[in-house]
Amino acid sequence: MQLNHQKSERKPQTRLRSGRDNPQRGDPRRGNAGNSAKPTAATIVVFRARAEARALLWRVGEFSLHEAVDKLQADAVKNGLVDAIGQDELQRVLADAFHSAREASR
Repeated sequence: MQLNHQKSERKPQTRLRSGRDNPQRGDPRRGNAGNSAKPTAATIVVFRARAEARALLWRVGEFSLHEAVDKLQADAVKNGLVDAIGQDELQRVLADAFHSAREASR
């Protein structure tokens, strides 16, 4: 049996000092960070719906308040939503969603 060895055409990945991969600009592992793509109106509507859903899950005890809010905040940063609408507006969306959920439980 004879094996054919072919040389790989792949370029080596850049590594950080820590040994982790250094994803290039626009790499899907980085979300929209570093890209000029702006979130659309649909992105904001979807974020608002996710905030309302997580607020309801918080209300029934599925998440702590910090778990519910921190995930939404991290996703908003990763997807470029904070850059598009600003941190104050993002906080307003979150406050509205969680206030509505809290009032609904009274």
